[in-house]
Amino acid sequence: MRIVILFLMINSIIFAAEVQLTTDKIIVDEVNLKSRFVGNVVIIKGEDKLTADIVTIDFDKQREPLKYEANGNVSVEIIMNKKRYHANGDNLLYDVILNRYTLTKNAFLEEINTSRKIYGDTIVVDQNSGTYTVDGSLEPAKFIFQIDDKKREDR
Repeated sequence: MRIVILFLMINSIIFAAEVQLTTDKIIVDEVNLKSRFVGNVVIIKGEDKLTADIVTIDFDKQREPLKYEANGNVSVEIIMNKKRYHANGDNLLYDVILNRYTLTKNAFLEEINTSRKIYGDTIVVDQNSGTYTVDGSLEPAKFIFQIDDKKREDR
């Protein structure tokens, strides 16, 4: 049976937003201020969406989320600089305070409207600065984009 939880008024450093989380199983650790969500995890905050097999959220003493760690079939849809991105990887770490996603192992990022695609070992997406960084230390990083040859012919 699917369990549906609605977290109201969870504040990030930038603004208050409603977070909706659905999962198959919840394990709450009140002592260590962690919650683990197992099976078909879907987290929606505003226009951002995270899906994974397992997500662990670390909280501060005021029960505000500090960090999300996702593993297994990780996929995220985010808005940055008014552009929509889709990303996935084997693992994801989202730092709430820095508003930064770090995807590792088989990391992939695509700007939806332009079909720009980036592959790497680690991709860091910083929503505050509107930047992303790709590390290809194990395998070369790859950047794929389209060029409009018609514009070049008109020169």
